[in-house]
Amino acid sequence: MTGCRKRRQQHRRGNPRRGPPIHKVGEDLLLEIFLCLPSLATLVCATLTCRAWRRAVASSPSFCRRFREIHPAPLLGLFFYAPGPVQTPNTPGFPTFIPARRRDTIHGGDFFLTFLDDLPYQGSCWDIVDCCCGCVLLMNWDDSSFAVFNPLTRRSEDVFDLGSEDIFDDSRGTRAMVNPRLLFSDEDPNSFRVVLLAHDERRVQATVFSSDSREWLVLPWVDVPVSSSDANCLIQCDGGMQANRFLYWVYRDQRYLLSLDTATMEFYVTKLPRCLRRLRYSSFDAGETKDGATCIVYSDRVSTGVLMHTRDDDGVEKWVRDRVVPLDKELERALRIGLDHGTVLNHLVDNPDLFVFAIRDDYAYLSASGVDQDSQNPCWFMSLSLETMKLERLFRRTLGDPVHPYIMAWPSSLVGNYGRFALEDAPDP
Repeated sequence: MTGCRKRRQQHRRGNPRRGPPIHKVGEDLLLEIFLCLPSLATLVCATLTCRAWRRAVASSPSFCRRFREIHPAPLLGLFFYAPGPVQTPNTPGFPTFIPARRRDTIHGGDFFLTFLDDLPYQGSCWDIVDCCCGCVLLMNWDDSSFAVFNPLTRRSEDVFDLGSEDIFDDSRGTRAMVNPRLLFSDEDPNSFRVVLLAHDERRVQATVFSSDSREWLVLPWVDVPVSSSDANCLIQCDGGMQANRFLYWVYRDQRYLLSLDTATMEFYVTKLPRCLRRLRYSSFDAGETKDGATCIVYSDRVSTGVLMHTRDDDGVEKWVRDRVVPLDKELERALRIGLDHGTVLNHLVDNPDLFVFAIRDDYAYLSASGVDQDSQNPCWFMSLSLETMKLERLFRRTLGDPVHPYIMAWPSSLVGNYGRFALEDAPDP
């Protein structure tokens, strides 16, 4: 009896009950399984297993949205402006990239932007002026040339310049130009636009470069409310803010907020909320919450507030305060975790100052320094979850302005067959 029982047990172990082969699993069930993966990187690895799995993910925009809601794209690091000639004399000036976590390694990418050495343009200094959907927009101020580059995939999307020198000619007098912004299309992730804002004392004008036509389109001037400032410059001189399909710029006197609907290319002007008028402009930014709503996050010393974008019954835009949270205790907790107490700057913990410089995918990115700290001394860079209002320390570095977070974008290999969500037939050879 004992021998028969052993043989039966061995037979059962050698012939376990099998389920259907994995390739027999339907796409709906497969996508539900993929939602359980821990990160975007693991999803990429899984879909590279076979064409059928990649096709199932690439052909489902709804899966893309659901996966992003559950697994926000990771922050890979921060880009800083190129060092000046004092720091790096007689060498090309390229933006600096700092990984978000020192222990992380990013394989295969070109985050040193060495591709710039191979470009035909003569200028030696390139500045990063925007970062969007995994690509950086770089500008060479010496010859007004631009480059759009994906450092993670080492792919250069385009290199172009302003073209005709009279693109901004205007007979009515002085005009100024602020840093350009980079926009990508939701329908076609391989298509992008670059928007330049020109302005004088009472008008604004948008000029748009399209990667499809590879031409600049100069739109008409639009009259806007004048500034109360005595300065000739109407708008803050940096690149403004971006959230959903809108671009935002702040008046120099901080009375008004200028917005551009990039779908219709119409300008709107609204009064800046009172709580923002007394802040330095580097202390707030516009972005999106986890559910895609437009918000502004601001910092008043160590208290951080969130404003939500709404419209009243008459369709008038309003910014409504959602919450204000003191972060002094949270800042102290984040700075002291894993650090020697003697290592933490006492004046930073006891008398801190927070600055919001970016909002991406439900996270605000801040720099933390003491109120008496100058720009030559190191400060802490941190991320703030808008859902939990918890701070995470990233690294310590000399303050640079502006700073651009680099977020891992949804891979182009998981967007349709040829860069679009809709699957297409292969092109003719």
